Amino acid sequence: MKARMQTMLTHFGEENVHGAVIPPIFLNSTFVHESYEAFQEGKGHYYSRVSNPTLDVLEKKLAALEQGEAAKAFASGMAAISAVLFHFLKQGDHAICSTPAYGGTFGILGSYMHKFGIAADFVDFRDTERVRAAIKPNTRLIVCESYSTFFMDVFDLEAIVSLAKEHGLRTVIDNTCATPANLRPLEWGFDVVVHSASKYLGGHSDVIAGAVIASREIIDRIVQVEYGIFGGALGPFEAWLVTRGLKTFGLRMKQHADSAMQIARMLEASDKVAKVNFPFLPGHGQHAMTSKQFDQPSGLLSFELHGGKDAAARVINRLRYFKIGVSWGGFESLAYSPGMSGGHDQFAGTEYEPRLDRLIRISVGLEDTADLIEDLQTALEAAE
Repeated sequence: MKARMQTMLTHFGEENVHGAVIPPIFLNSTFVHESYEAFQEGKGHYYSRVSNPTLDVLEKKLAALEQGEAAKAFASGMAAISAVLFHFLKQGDHAICSTPAYGGTFGILGSYMHKFGIAADFVDFRDTERVRAAIKPNTRLIVCESYSTFFMDVFDLEAIVSLAKEHGLRTVIDNTCATPANLRPLEWGFDVVVHSASKYLGGHSDVIAGAVIASREIIDRIVQVEYGIFGGALGPFEAWLVTRGLKTFGLRMKQHADSAMQIARMLEASDKVAKVNFPFLPGHGQHAMTSKQFDQPSGLLSFELHGGKDAAARVINRLRYFKIGVSWGGFESLAYSPGMSGGHDQFAGTEYEPRLDRLIRISVGLEDTADLIEDLQTALEAAE
């Protein structure tokens, strides 16, 4: 009998050590062996920069959660995506990345990898034909996000996977925003899934971590090369924290989803709000596609104010329970506006650029929904 998600996260991958309900943390850097011959066999662990029993528990759960064959935990989401990009791309190669993209992904593909002779084009994946037109003879990789972090755009997963297979391209998708509670991209045919486990997977805003989930073959190759060379290994204590967070992952995501939907409906009805970026709303232009691809929402959405940047600043400053912060996916509710900071080069000249200053992104936490709604309603009074 196959366990369902929350049951699996409670029990799977854990060995009974002295009857302990919680798996122990193996904090050692080095593992010793019984003999010369035993070391040569290569069984078990020998150094925590490569593997560790505490990470084994987490990686088994992550692989099962995403319906993958294997997983590897990294020191951050950027460590994870960097290892994957350098694994699949070499000098002279070309990648296609969805836009809007997470800032770190845009940074490494948009400029940093140029020094290695690797090029990338950023394309609006809502139009599959634009992706097709961007394919070149040296294109090797398609990189995308299941749910963009500012404007919450989605795209046709099936069409992108079909296009990639048609041209023999590998596919990598960042599933941090959607989470495997709502979408499992490997089931749709993607080759690799990456996560910032600092967000919903950890869920408590107390750990920085990342993950890669894929076939056993791909994970083994990454472990043999990029994982060891780049040194992006997750520490055992941090792995233990993410595993702890996963114990309540399913329950937390239900609460995030329910609260986010209620808040989105309230925002949609407000005369202070010009637009709600949340494709789970029935009136959203991408609702039909979203309903087909996702099981439920996460707690991330954004809205745009009629009053522009000044209104956004007034609303954010008046919030009480929504704290100002750049991350998302924790127990606490957060608010952030792109107008608060720079570094948005990827939006220059696009339809998104004039919308940045008036936009407020919120990460809906686990507080009582009624309190969060009242907090937003009170803050919106300042938008005048």
